[in-house]
Amino acid sequence: EDCGVQYVRYMPEYDDPTSAIGRGWRSTFQANDRASAEEALVQLGSSWEWQADGSLKTVTASVPAIRTDDQPTDAKRTGEKTFFNSVVAAYTGWNDSRNDGSKAVQLGPERSKDIQAGNKDGEESVYLDGAAIAAAVRVMDEVCVAFSWRAGDILLLDNRTVMHAR
Repeated sequence: EDCGVQYVRYMPEYDDPTSAIGRGWRSTFQANDRASAEEALVQLGSSWEWQADGSLKTVTASVPAIRTDDQPTDAKRTGEKTFFNSVVAAYTGWNDSRNDGSKAVQLGPERSKDIQAGNKDGEESVYLDGAAIAAAVRVMDEVCVAFSWRAGDILLLDNRTVMHAR
């Protein structure tokens, strides 16, 4: 909760429909060239590394994995803590010829430094624990709600408090 998470992904130059991530760096950043992609990455606070094959490795700025639902909006907020992230989706779904889901999410940089300082295997410990992800998946399955759909139905969800799937 205190350290946040960072998302790591490798994107090809052009879209790849065989990848769960799908979009290449040109589409993702609406860039015609590397310089334009780098400008977008600077704006996002992400770090990057160009790969020899033309693909792009990005690491996002640290973002909270747990948020308090208290952001001012027109809707009344709950004030409760929410699991507001893409950790499970990235860990379980970002697997393709370039990406390894188990290394797609890492702890935020301050926590990573603390762990590495006290752990000779620190490199591996910056990544999320598979058992913790499995526990999160179990909880998500336990609290899942399914809706019966009929023609014309509309369902509104507040994405800040409820995860959703199709």
